[in-house]
Amino acid sequence: MAFDAKILRILVASPGDVGEERNVIPEIINDWNTINSVISKIVLMPVKWETHSAPLMGDRPQAIINKQLVKDCDVLIGVFWTRVGTNTGVAISGTAEEIEQFVEMKKPVMLYFSQSPIEPDKIDVTQFTTLKTFKEKMRLQGLTESYNGIPDFRQKFSRQLSLNIGNLINSSLAENTAAKTKSNSKKQKIDQTKIEPAQIKPIEVEKEQLTGDIVDAYLTKAVNSVAEPNGWARIAAVGLYLHTYTPIDYRDYNFPKLQGFLKSRKLFEFKEDKGHPILRIIPK
Repeated sequence: MAFDAKILRILVASPGDVGEERNVIPEIINDWNTINSVISKIVLMPVKWETHSAPLMGDRPQAIINKQLVKDCDVLIGVFWTRVGTNTGVAISGTAEEIEQFVEMKKPVMLYFSQSPIEPDKIDVTQFTTLKTFKEKMRLQGLTESYNGIPDFRQKFSRQLSLNIGNLINSSLAENTAAKTKSNSKKQKIDQTKIEPAQIKPIEVEKEQLTGDIVDAYLTKAVNSVAEPNGWARIAAVGLYLHTYTPIDYRDYNFPKLQGFLKSRKLFEFKEDKGHPILRIIPK
């Protein structure tokens, strides 16, 4: 069934030595869409220069790419291994120029640096040295991620994409709520000047009746949606999903922390993973 949705364009930016990662990124984005798009009314669109740019004369190649792709994209995924790319005359590479434009526009940038081994004879020393300097510069401007091999990249990017898109959705919801509140406040003031106070009646807000079965269904879906392939999910990711997509708030049930509330439902088993609490649905 068709549904209305907001499109978020995800720019995939990288030099030419991370081709496998460039193939993995759209796969993970499509996985996110399969799980989340209908509920969130958000669809993520992967954007690459090789599929979304067109030949055009009259300016620097990178400047044309910036106009055709960069300015209209919402999130940038940058991946590096041993190369930084070709100097554009404005920046050390096209990828670096795209990142700098995103940072300047205050749009989200997710940067990944591969730690996978490579034969020394295949390393371009100049490129590798320039990349190392760029990497240190980026670390001073925010949080970057390292990974070892494609499976590690796939796992980290999948989880972190969900977290960052969730944050974007939350920010958008907060902005929309603030705008509606401001608009409604102005409208109420105007309306109150036209009618007598006795005519104003309180508006009753209908809330979903949350039975125990409905709560458990929401919790189970949250864990399934953010779980790793082994079935285990971080409690922080579950909390973000609940806050973004469901009416469940553990504080409504007099629990100071989400973990205590989840344990009270008797649906999950818990353990620690590298200092982080994780859980999974109790196998039947």
